[in-house]
Amino acid sequence: MTSLEARSVVVGNRQLAARARDLAARAPRGSIECKAAGCLAVLLDATRSATAARKLLGEIGQDNVRDRAGQLLGELLAQGT
Repeated sequence: MTSLEARSVVVGNRQLAARARDLAARAPRGSIECKAAGCLAVLLDATRSATAARKLLGEIGQDNVRDRAGQLLGELLAQGT
């Protein structure tokens, strides 16, 4: 992977993280949706690719939050960056 390709992957992850943060901000406070989107935003910010973020989903302790975060990631990826 060239440095330009690596930068575009990181930018894509940052854009996905921003969209996840927006979802968290719009969700009712304390809801599964809010927690899942917030966790997903952190994972996307901490990784260089959506694949790496998906691998880290297992670190989310609550099953329902982890499952919803995985669904949200799929939805964000389907929408494109």
